[in-house]
Amino acid sequence: IHPCRCYGLWKRYGGKWATEDDIPFFYKDFDDVSAECLTLLDADYSKVRDAVRKAFPERDFKFMLDYLTLERVTHNSKHANIKDSFKNSEQLALIKTPTVKLEDGTYGLDTEGRFFTDDIPYGVLIARWVGQEFGVETPFIDEIIEWAGSLRGEAFLKDGKIDLEYCLKDIGKTGIPPAYGIRDVRQILD
Repeated sequence: IHPCRCYGLWKRYGGKWATEDDIPFFYKDFDDVSAECLTLLDADYSKVRDAVRKAFPERDFKFMLDYLTLERVTHNSKHANIKDSFKNSEQLALIKTPTVKLEDGTYGLDTEGRFFTDDIPYGVLIARWVGQEFGVETPFIDEIIEWAGSLRGEAFLKDGKIDLEYCLKDIGKTGIPPAYGIRDVRQILD
């Protein structure tokens, strides 16, 4: 969710605002651009989930759900779409977009915050690895990873695949299973 919203804010505003008052709320001001990003990401995640289910038909993955279904199960929500689920959330309404004040006095996305330092290498990149192991193409996941990496000087992907050399060169750089010695996707399900 978080990287998609940040990417949507980047696409819509360039990730930069003139004043603190111009900064949109992270959830309450969720817009069509961010909703489309999350829809595309969720589609990639669905392809990965489907590949896992196909590889392990004997297993019950009843809680491996798309975003809206998961929200309905965990929060008893009745939202019709992703955008409404954020815009109308009482729990999330007052959360501001994480920003930092830049040298020129404007405000920019905080690329040193957890949405970039955790959600990409310990979330999105893991889904990418699972997809890669099952031969699933994840074009929007790749787009998010490459965009965030370009802002932070990171290169998690190379030649259309996860760059294991880069990802494993520093302990704790990523949460992909090979960082823990797991090389076979089937091992993460046991």
